[in-house]
Amino acid sequence: MTEDLIYHNSRWRYALLTGGSVVFVVMGAWMIVSTGKWPMGLLAIAFFGLGAVVGARQFFDTRPRLQLTDAGILDRTLGVGLIPWADITGAYVRSINHENFICLLLRDEQAYLSRLPVLQRRLAAANAALGFTPVSVNLSGVDLDADQLLEYILKQSAAAQLPDPGFRPSTP
Repeated sequence: MTEDLIYHNSRWRYALLTGGSVVFVVMGAWMIVSTGKWPMGLLAIAFFGLGAVVGARQFFDTRPRLQLTDAGILDRTLGVGLIPWADITGAYVRSINHENFICLLLRDEQAYLSRLPVLQRRLAAANAALGFTPVSVNLSGVDLDADQLLEYILKQSAAAQLPDPGFRPSTP
């Protein structure tokens, strides 16, 4: 690969999330004003208001979400940094609620998990109960085909496992 592959958040997806959340915030306000149901109205405003903030933040976030380079894979949401192709020993796709994840099998998983804060480490460990690996690439919000990405990751990691063609073992 000579050129990095860079993927960003799906602006369409986050526009829908933000717009839908704003609609429910307005409905919560209407609930308070028209019917006087303060607890339900405030709950709707707080919950969907948070959804609108998250959606708007992701919508305007122009940083790359996922980068595939000659060196490896970098998923900004993972928080573990660059994962070199040679460290990936396998991968598989796992889906939950129509959201795809690429589960990475790593040579030294603990080396990557140790980079995470304690709470994130615990959440990563809980992934195993759902059939995920502790280090999984979340494709939610990225316009990318999971099977094509899996094929690419497996191809790159397999190529990284091959011995260097210029390597010549020393003779005794």
